[in-house]
Amino acid sequence: MISQFYQNSRTKVLVAIVALFCLVSYSCKETKDSIDSNKTVVKVNLLGVANPIADEPAKKGKATAGSDQSVQVSTVPFSNSGSFKVTLTAAGNSSNGLRASGSNRAATGAVHTPLDQNVQYKVLVYDSNGDYVTEKVYTNGADNSMGIELDAGKTYSFIAYSVNSTTAVPAVSGASKLSTATLASIDSDLMYFFGTLKLAAGDNNLNVILKHQYSQIITRIKMNPTTTGSITNITASVIKPSHISANLKLSDGTLTYNGLNQAGVNVVFPALGAGLREVTSTPTMLIHEKATSGELTIGSITIDGVTKSNLKIPQLNIIPGQRYVLDLDFNTCTQDVVGGADMDWNYQNVSPGGINVNGVFKPNGSILETSFTAPGADYGFVFDILKLDNSFNMEVNGVKLAQKEIQFQSGNATLPQNIKFEDGSEFSGNNTQGGTVTHIYSMTGTAAAPLVKVVISRLGEVKMYASKVSGGPLFPLVLSNGNAFNKFTWNGGAQNNAVKLTQMVIGTTALKGSGSGVKKVSCNLVK
Repeated sequence: MISQFYQNSRTKVLVAIVALFCLVSYSCKETKDSIDSNKTVVKVNLLGVANPIADEPAKKGKATAGSDQSVQVSTVPFSNSGSFKVTLTAAGNSSNGLRASGSNRAATGAVHTPLDQNVQYKVLVYDSNGDYVTEKVYTNGADNSMGIELDAGKTYSFIAYSVNSTTAVPAVSGASKLSTATLASIDSDLMYFFGTLKLAAGDNNLNVILKHQYSQIITRIKMNPTTTGSITNITASVIKPSHISANLKLSDGTLTYNGLNQAGVNVVFPALGAGLREVTSTPTMLIHEKATSGELTIGSITIDGVTKSNLKIPQLNIIPGQRYVLDLDFNTCTQDVVGGADMDWNYQNVSPGGINVNGVFKPNGSILETSFTAPGADYGFVFDILKLDNSFNMEVNGVKLAQKEIQFQSGNATLPQNIKFEDGSEFSGNNTQGGTVTHIYSMTGTAAAPLVKVVISRLGEVKMYASKVSGGPLFPLVLSNGNAFNKFTWNGGAQNNAVKLTQMVIGTTALKGSGSGVKKVSCNLVK
């Protein structure tokens, strides 16, 4: 009896122990599951890099830009007969770039550019009390699928920054509290993002668009198609003002600046070789605290054989964080010399292959020509073509402009195409800027916007330009397929110049244009 009682008691104890063990195990599992359910993962999506809008009022203590400053235009004298049209153009943007999202849908409405491949950026996380939680370094273009694990239901502040480097991101000073976290003495391309996000259960997306904090300017010096010669010298170019570096407060993006760079920031141009007609600098970074009247100074520049020292381009309204292109378009002031000529003919193709000229049949392969005298002019000769079908050549003082007839049309066996745009685009073919360039005979020009422009310098050098659309801007041309320009003597004094325009008959033959010698004059006479 006692033994059976003992057995029953022992069985009950064992059952109780097992039940207790199961209860504890279940509670542990439930507690673990409960803890896990409070965690979530934040995936960082870098959408790109944005710039502030040029006419956008400045944020967080930065100066207000005022009225629309996206394009600033002025004129700076170079010599008595030459000047620069100065155009400062801002790379405007329709988004301020600060955006965070708790959904799976990426931020919309932003217009931005991608961050370069392999550039590193860091993301820091602070809780609602401003205490440091964690951080992670990302490499753009690498596998960044691993997110940041945080607590669901809580609100966090996220800061992302980069200095456009593929090797490192600078450390944050005072990182333990958001209120004291600072990036100190940054003298490279600083980009920054701040956003807050309340985390939901499950995955969360943080959509990041970095914003440049310092200004950048690309300077382009270009010669107008009506000018001759080239740019042969640029030295000692600097832009002011700029500070040495700045400090960024992570909590609100406030910048404080460290000492002025008294020497200014160097503007670096590539080697000019024997001379270029257009030259573009590498980006010049400016660190400054407000929209300011910046100034570009060029120690010495030589264009078309004329040298100017200490050339100043003043009153450049530069907004912090904005990117700009500064165009200096050089133009020589000229006037036509009396004694030019106008050409205008349009002969339709007739059987058995040729044209009728005043009742006389001209077969394919024959040459049309017209001659005129151009008085001596100290700046050479300009010929503007408004309509062309499809080729032409010229002679100046007995020397042909080009070794072969200049053929713009493709697909002709008798005279293959032998001219194209300097950028590789071709008539009746590919446009490297996108799309195609139509046939030369399908386009027309105007006196203000010619279809083709031929510029012969006072030294007998030839430059040609053409438009890719009717009435469009002019782009440089180069001869190809075995053709080349000749060099000849142009009479710039009292002696006249004999000019002959020739055109080979190949089916429909048309040309409308005018040519004249030009002379340099004071810019005050042509205003």
